[in-house]
Amino acid sequence: MKTLSILLSTLVSVLTCSCTFNRDWNEAVANYREGKYKTPGGPWTGTWTTRTNGHTGDLRAIVTPVPEEENQYDFRYHATWSRIFSGAFKVRYVAEPRNGGFVVNGEESLGLFGKFNHRAKIDDDSFEATYSNDKGELGQFSMTRPE
Repeated sequence: MKTLSILLSTLVSVLTCSCTFNRDWNEAVANYREGKYKTPGGPWTGTWTTRTNGHTGDLRAIVTPVPEEENQYDFRYHATWSRIFSGAFKVRYVAEPRNGGFVVNGEESLGLFGKFNHRAKIDDDSFEATYSNDKGELGQFSMTRPE
């Protein structure tokens, strides 16, 4: 019974998270189309690939400036894998202006997924990042602005 309860709680949490992200995603895309975001903020869409095991999937991100914190941004990611699984996570990183774009480096513990290291270059229409974790996985994100 306890296992069933944990399973149901996890399922409800994942579904709620996905629904909340989708609602926020639609709002971010509408705001982007109205010109309400400055790079690196706003919605991004593309793919992720883990080079060490070949896993890949769709990826969306909503980048939001942190009020009162210069160059700090919340990065909310929603990823899919195996075409049936999805998950979301949020990290806060500094985005440093550099060469007409931004450089973002950070590290965050993601529980079961280990300690996540992220290095990105973001300009007006391109978000390219590499990532690794302490479990030995290496990969990349490649995203652009939604159409």
